[in-house]
Amino acid sequence: MDWHHCIPRTRFVLAVPLASMALLIAPALAGAGVAEAQAASCSSWVTSPPPSPGTRGNELHGVAALSPCNVWAVGDYSNNGSATELALAEHFNGTSWKVVHTPEPGQINQLRAVSAISAKNVWAVGHVDGSTLILHWNGTSWARVPSPTPGTGSDLSGVVAVSSTSAWAVGTSPVGSTSTQTLVLHWNGKKWARTASPSPGINSRLDAVTGVSASNAWAIGSYASGTTGKTLILHWNGTKWVRAASPNPSGPVTEMDLVGVSAASAGSAFAVGTYVGGGNQNTITLRWNGSAWKIVANPSPGQEPSLAGVSTISASNAWAVGAYLAGSTTQTLIMHWDGRAWDQVVSPAPGTGSGLTSVAATSAGNVWAVGTYDNSTGPEQVLAVHCC
Repeated sequence: MDWHHCIPRTRFVLAVPLASMALLIAPALAGAGVAEAQAASCSSWVTSPPPSPGTRGNELHGVAALSPCNVWAVGDYSNNGSATELALAEHFNGTSWKVVHTPEPGQINQLRAVSAISAKNVWAVGHVDGSTLILHWNGTSWARVPSPTPGTGSDLSGVVAVSSTSAWAVGTSPVGSTSTQTLVLHWNGKKWARTASPSPGINSRLDAVTGVSASNAWAIGSYASGTTGKTLILHWNGTKWVRAASPNPSGPVTEMDLVGVSAASAGSAFAVGTYVGGGNQNTITLRWNGSAWKIVANPSPGQEPSLAGVSTISASNAWAVGAYLAGSTTQTLIMHWDGRAWDQVVSPAPGTGSGLTSVAATSAGNVWAVGTYDNSTGPEQVLAVHCC
């Protein structure tokens, strides 16, 4: 892989969240043939192996990219003979990946998502021993930042930084011993505080969040209505979180997991996930067109396909990642949106089984995805692939 372009230059360090980068680059991409030009600039996916520090259970769950030379990935790992799970943060500097030390405040430490707005301002979230876990990178080291935990069993699974004084983290918190409710935390530049959020049914949860501005953000997840799983989409209007109308697949749906969301602008966003209907597992993508969320057809290859993450560059350029079963082997799944339709693209699938959990894009030619693959001769390994 040729990383000669990874020379430090000010223009690569943008003090804006990934979800807002499209607002800056969209005007330059406007005009006829944008989708074709964007797709052509991202010609192939290649592996970029990060280290797997544990003797078992190495996993990456989230990725954030500031530039081709500044990428963060987070997850967790463990070691044989130990009940402890350790948080994992890895950094790519344009040449190689390196494990970066993180606080380990408990026995079970897991990081689920990461968001970066500058080289000195990165947030990662997850949970530790049933409590919320939020870490901050200041350019030198990771440190834990106090965060509300409304009940044992609270968990954070999504984060987005809109600015240095506004960030959102979402997840779930318990309701008694049999149900869950949505959990939304906000960073105001000084501290994290809980913000009220709708929980329409039993087992309501939020899995991801994206922000366009301080007054425009989306959070997605799911809830149960009786024995039926339903999509859940919430919108921040600058004053409060309100539930937005969201479509569901036709027919009986026994399980619904809407787990990834990304907005390119106020008028364009995608949400992705997986559902079980009629005994079959299928992928689902929803698109926001500025006035309503609509289901968009997408490939569902093999058996038990799933989508876990999405990243939008513009209304005509988005990426979604996941996995599917091909025979007895799990394969990575990568799909591209060209402004008209989703298409599956060829993606690396090392080991005896591979899957992708998160994707981040800074430009049409710089897209990263992370996940995990099985190694027949050793423990589960972390996986990072790059489109260049």
